[in-house]
Amino acid sequence: MNEMDLLKMVMHKLAKIEAATIKRDDLDELNECLFDQQENLKHIQDTLQELKVNLDIRHIENMNSDDVLLRSILDNQSLQYK
Repeated sequence: MNEMDLLKMVMHKLAKIEAATIKRDDLDELNECLFDQQENLKHIQDTLQELKVNLDIRHIENMNSDDVLLRSILDNQSLQYK
């Protein structure tokens, strides 16, 4: 094996190492992106849960308001018939 063959072999090995390093760097970047997305999804889930609770509260308030209004109307009608 002469120096040129040895040099080609070393360059080939370096190219393989570089390709593997690039893949690892890409994976590290992808992991960071996935972590960020996971945090964003958690924030969205928390926000949706807060919204659901608020909507449930509003719904109950509206039901109570409707009930009070209906009772008031019924009481007024019953007073008219007396």
